[in-house]
Amino acid sequence: MNGYRGQNSTGFSPEFELLLCCARTVPDSPRIHTLIDAGINWRSFFQMAATHSVRLILYQSLRAVCWERVPSNIRRDWDGAYRSLTAQNLFITGELLRIVKVFESAKIPVAALKGPVIAQIAYGDFALREFSDLDLLISEADFSRAMDRLQQLGYTPFWNYDHKRVVSFLRHVGEFRLTNETTRAEIDLHWRVATKATALSPRISDFPAGWQQPVCVASAPIMSFALQDLPLYLAAQGGWDRWRDLRRICDVAEFLRRNPKIAWEHSFVIARRLGGERSLLTGLALARNLFGAQIPESLEEQIRLDKVVPELTATAIQGLQKNNPSEGEAVGRYLFQLRAKRGLRGKLALAKSIVMDRTTEDGSWIMLPRPLWWLYGFLRPLRMSRKMLNRTET
Repeated sequence: MNGYRGQNSTGFSPEFELLLCCARTVPDSPRIHTLIDAGINWRSFFQMAATHSVRLILYQSLRAVCWERVPSNIRRDWDGAYRSLTAQNLFITGELLRIVKVFESAKIPVAALKGPVIAQIAYGDFALREFSDLDLLISEADFSRAMDRLQQLGYTPFWNYDHKRVVSFLRHVGEFRLTNETTRAEIDLHWRVATKATALSPRISDFPAGWQQPVCVASAPIMSFALQDLPLYLAAQGGWDRWRDLRRICDVAEFLRRNPKIAWEHSFVIARRLGGERSLLTGLALARNLFGAQIPESLEEQIRLDKVVPELTATAIQGLQKNNPSEGEAVGRYLFQLRAKRGLRGKLALAKSIVMDRTTEDGSWIMLPRPLWWLYGFLRPLRMSRKMLNRTET
């Protein structure tokens, strides 16, 4: 069995199917050679790998299985991409270690999310997953001190407002971006695990083991979520992207492969309490359907019982095969969230959050005085209309 359930009915292109065969630490060698024998548009395949940000793991698989069958010009391009992406990963990982050391000296508890930590946990090697920025989790009470330290390290905040104002304005989103103008490195500083405007939005308190569990990255301990709590985080992130980021699905599939005894049922119970279990189940179904991942039987049963999950899974697979998986991102993202949210009451609360909660885009468009912040929900259609009009004119 090669792990591609329903591949004939979905009509995958040879290039997309080859991508699925290679985007794993244990590539499907027989199927790879069969697909190459039938003919591959290698330029399209390379561009698809770049679109889905899986060039590093594909490079390893191709080198191990069929490098001599890849055209020489594509090999040159891939060698160049590998060197560039590896250098980027090393730099960002080094930046993470530098920031963590400064935070530790200042006694600011911090955890790393996504990026090098997820790569290390899921793939066993931070060099196998593409990432371009850092996501750091702190407590809301430490936001001001964390901002001061990051600015001392050369990072410029997205807005030059008072720290308390930033936290208050973005309290539903729970993250704020900074950029180092010299190195172009970017940091998303989180004090929430996920925005409220998503079907699965766990709080820090929903992770019983906490977020100060050490993970060894580049021979240094970096704090993150405990292994048994990580599935909930992976599901929250994948669901927010409506599972249109193939890396998120790879993360789930590789995490399952490396940690077959982890009890996902615990994350399911929390996700269900929050009304967002369909986000988790959709991610598991995609990892199974696209990468042949073995998922817990109890959750297989939950997928079979839920009529919505197969629809969300099929929609995600269709989107993944588009040239631009993020096409229609804003509207499609929120429609996914509403579809994934369970119960009328939960859907209504989520719809209110989507419409009324303030976002970074709102504040970048116009920063109203604090007493008028309630107006953003009503002004947003005007902002979106102007944005769409500008795109049309361009």
